[in-house]
Amino acid sequence: MHATTRLRLLATLFAVALATVRPLPAPAQELATALPATAQVRLSGFTRARAVVPLVAEATGKVLRVMADVGQPLGPDGVFARVDPTFIELEQRDNAVQRARLRERMAYDETEAGRYRLLVGQGNAAQARLDELEQALSQSRHELAALEVARDVLAERLRRTRVTAPAGWVVMARDAEPGQWVEQGQVLGQAGDFATLLVPFALSPEQFAALGAAPGGPVLVLPEAGGPARATVHRVYPGFDPETRKIAVDLAVAGLAGARGGLRAELVLEVPDPAGGVLLPRAAVTERYEQHWVVRDDGAQVRVVLLGNHGGPGGDLLRVAAPEVAPGQRFALRAQE
Repeated sequence: MHATTRLRLLATLFAVALATVRPLPAPAQELATALPATAQVRLSGFTRARAVVPLVAEATGKVLRVMADVGQPLGPDGVFARVDPTFIELEQRDNAVQRARLRERMAYDETEAGRYRLLVGQGNAAQARLDELEQALSQSRHELAALEVARDVLAERLRRTRVTAPAGWVVMARDAEPGQWVEQGQVLGQAGDFATLLVPFALSPEQFAALGAAPGGPVLVLPEAGGPARATVHRVYPGFDPETRKIAVDLAVAGLAGARGGLRAELVLEVPDPAGGVLLPRAAVTERYEQHWVVRDDGAQVRVVLLGNHGGPGGDLLRVAAPEVAPGQRFALRAQE
């Protein structure tokens, strides 16, 4: 075999031998992204009526009837009590008689004025007499208008002999009995709207932000009313309390069976972890000599403090914290054994 050929063959065999003993490249290490850790905050409050109104007598007189007792809803007409309307009804009858009499007089005056208009046009009557009739007819019209205003006033006074509140509202207090004499402006009770219940809370800025970020809106847990219920933000008070530095918020919940004030309601919010922790898979955290370590994607080892498991003792994620660790950083996962 030619020497050159032998050299080429030996070089090829040597290259093949090197290829068989060259170590394989290490597989790419799997990485996990640190997620921001949250803490669960549980706040308690108590339900109250959405609105409360006093039941005020707008007419002076004797109470004829009380329609609802404490704890009972008002009927479709919303009447809580009736004050004796006898004298107002008598004034209405007198007003009707006066209007009827005045209309008859006006009809007569109108006929008389028409006859004199014809006579004056023919030159058979004095213009002065026609002017007197026209003046009397004009005064009668003004008197009728005044009587009609008085009629409307009496109708309004009669309406106000009924002590009312919105239909369906529940009586919270009753301070009136049949036969009792009441004065105009006297408070006879109290009624509230329990179809919608409010629960007041005082929230920190972080809690208020978590409330707005809750998917589907906030949920209230009411153990005495059958469990959780979807709520809405009824109002946010714009004032600022310098002592608590918290935001006053009223949450509204509707459609509860047995709705009343004083039901315990709990609001659970997920707020940012006050310790500044992050969430990492268990495989990203290594324990050595009772210390916990993570490895960043740049290879740097960082000692972390283990804060606990996310989602309970069996959670798949660990809450860890360290000054060098922040959400969004990537960390190596150790190989599964």
